[in-house]
Amino acid sequence: MLKEHGIVVEVKDQFAIIQTQASNSCGQCAANKGCGTASLAAVLGQKVVLVKALNHKGAKVGDQVVIGLEEAALLKSSLALYLLPILSLFVAAIGYEMLVASVPLPSSEILTMLAALVGLLAGLKWAKRLMGKMSEDRRYQPIVLQTE
Repeated sequence: MLKEHGIVVEVKDQFAIIQTQASNSCGQCAANKGCGTASLAAVLGQKVVLVKALNHKGAKVGDQVVIGLEEAALLKSSLALYLLPILSLFVAAIGYEMLVASVPLPSSEILTMLAALVGLLAGLKWAKRLMGKMSEDRRYQPIVLQTE
């Protein structure tokens, strides 16, 4: 389970809105200050993130809490968000090329790129719809693990 510390800034029904600091893993890397990511993080500073989490522990505004999210939920949602649009892009481009080979349609790189763009947009729309369904599923929502 992935865990993060934060402060409750708002409570709505069974949910708590928690303010966390976006963390990076540069402190744990052997290269630490020698890489571009660490330099960029130092320049941009810490980013504040608001997270909506299930509040079964009854946390109140101002409480410091630990929130958690299952790794499987993060992996599945990341795959859906990143892979669906890319796969649909390739499927549309390859599908158009296969269609051109079997049916007398105009063949050009521009039309293949347009088919790929249509595939990308369809994949983004599909991913958005899937993310909407996943956001309503409690298995994909962070939860308040403990109050401190």
